[in-house]
Amino acid sequence: METIKDLLSKLDNQVTPSMAKRLDGLQALQEKAEIAKEEYEANPTDEKEADLNEIQEYIVDQMEDIVEDLKVLVRRKKFAEEEASSRQATPKGDEKPKGEEKEEKEEKEGLGVFGWIFGGALLVASFGAINYFRNNR
Repeated sequence: METIKDLLSKLDNQVTPSMAKRLDGLQALQEKAEIAKEEYEANPTDEKEADLNEIQEYIVDQMEDIVEDLKVLVRRKKFAEEEASSRQATPKGDEKPKGEEKEEKEEKEGLGVFGWIFGGALLVASFGAINYFRNNR
């Protein structure tokens, strides 16, 4: 399992502001857990032990969530880099093969026909509603 430090290094320590807040919050939680651990070691009670275990479980859950979110950010960064490099590699002329243009045009035409049918049905329904309410005053 990758650690948070490894993932941050892959991101060049540049994360979104919300992720930075979450990381700061995790750090604060870990500091509080250390304080709770010291208090438990100074005076061990069942209540303090339960509190310490609860804090540690919460920290582990938060770390797992942050690791997953950082992995998503790493994948997005890799995808953006690959996309940028593929754009630079393709010639600036006609980027789409002609077959794809034809398919795109067919999709637009199909959507236009659907739009006309939907618009006509909506028009008929609205005239029917107007007629109904006009007659039932």
